[in-house]
Amino acid sequence: MKGFCPVILMAMLATGCTGNPSGQPVKPALSVSGNHRYLVDAANEPFFWMGGTTWGMSEWLTREDVDIYLDNRLAKGFNLVQICLFWGKREEDPVRFTTNPSNAYGHKAFVEANGKPDPGQPRVMKGGTPQNPNDYWDHVDYILQSASKRNMIIAVLPVWGRRYVNATHPPWSEPVFSVSGMRSYGEFLGKRFKAYSNIIWVLGGDVQADAGGQYLDHYRSMAEGIITGITGETIHWNEYSPLWDYALMTYHPDGAPLKNSSRWFHADPWMDFNMIETHRHRDSVYKAVHQDYALADPVKPTVMGEPDYEGASPNMVTAGIHIRRQALQSFFAGAAGFTYGGKIDHEGNGPLWSPYNNWKEMLDMEGASSMTNIKSFCLDHAWPDWTPVHDIIQSDMGEGEYQKVAVLTRQDSICLVYFPDNSSANLDLANHYAAAEDIIVQWYNPASGAYAETCKMAVIVSSIKVRPPDHWPDAILILREK
Repeated sequence: MKGFCPVILMAMLATGCTGNPSGQPVKPALSVSGNHRYLVDAANEPFFWMGGTTWGMSEWLTREDVDIYLDNRLAKGFNLVQICLFWGKREEDPVRFTTNPSNAYGHKAFVEANGKPDPGQPRVMKGGTPQNPNDYWDHVDYILQSASKRNMIIAVLPVWGRRYVNATHPPWSEPVFSVSGMRSYGEFLGKRFKAYSNIIWVLGGDVQADAGGQYLDHYRSMAEGIITGITGETIHWNEYSPLWDYALMTYHPDGAPLKNSSRWFHADPWMDFNMIETHRHRDSVYKAVHQDYALADPVKPTVMGEPDYEGASPNMVTAGIHIRRQALQSFFAGAAGFTYGGKIDHEGNGPLWSPYNNWKEMLDMEGASSMTNIKSFCLDHAWPDWTPVHDIIQSDMGEGEYQKVAVLTRQDSICLVYFPDNSSANLDLANHYAAAEDIIVQWYNPASGAYAETCKMAVIVSSIKVRPPDHWPDAILILREK
């Protein structure tokens, strides 16, 4: 039963697969771990979700630009990209969207009827290839194949629900998809792309499932349609079936604090893991992840799918330090992954998440580079074994984006404490290091990736006051028994 028992998948990433609708379906390259806290690959190795956001990749980018973006992200350690197939080709100054836009090669996703795109008629033309596309979907094939060659996952949002399903994004909304239209479109996507193992299906699209009315049936219908397209079989959204194992699925909500995908779909069999968007609410990151981490019956992984973006927006600047805080607070709270994105830089380039307007100038911002350090640190310190703890930071914990957070590793008895700024805290080590005469202490700088020298500290009192090294903007304290 999906979501309730571990499924070890033997299919490897389908390098160079064609996406031919007549091909045999394959199971996803990723599945949920045995303890239901993170994702694993086909070898049952933990998958450290380090994602990038280019919602409009299939609308804006040429093949050459797709390769530039993927190569840059791969070099930094990113292993996943989030895209939306029907997004609206957002432009800026002023903000505007195009319903059923043409992609970089002049191809539209849907046939139009009465001036509107028809979800039941994806525009498919014979004779094209990913390298020489005849239609929009040939270019999507190119994106999936290019990612697969790099052993990268594509998290695919079929449609931006806020705009075209719930239609709660004035003045840019247009209700295009009915319940039956969602099923039909889902079936097309499942059939068309069933030969790819490097897809995660992400329903929703920056929207609460009940915003503007009850739209839960729309998204459940799409989940059913995707499985029907992949397998040729019909199952209902609330039916436990091994057929769900042919797709890995989640739901992308909006940025309302603490209203995660788990609010509507946590117990649904099609829903493999939860996803969170906090967007501008940087003070809510730890709380949002912890809320999902604490859920039981069933336990499911959760991913920070859309935090605040690096760059500038009206009345708010998000720098590298803010990206590190969001990422590390997410992982220290128990997240299975984190997705980075960029908005507009100080020179007016971007937004990267479109991607639009000199977006290549934003590929190497501080926050993106910091993600490389964060991934290395987490993997070097047994990230899959982390357990959030709340009794180590005795006082001066801070709150919101300045909250200090701690984890323990089950195997090595290592304690890690993240300091999101350069303030001190009182730590109580009695519950975890009472039997030790002394412990080894070391600081890590996530901005530079550098470690300070180790030192030894006697465990003679239950409370100790510690502070990061001078001039470090944030830091991780590493404590281990001698």
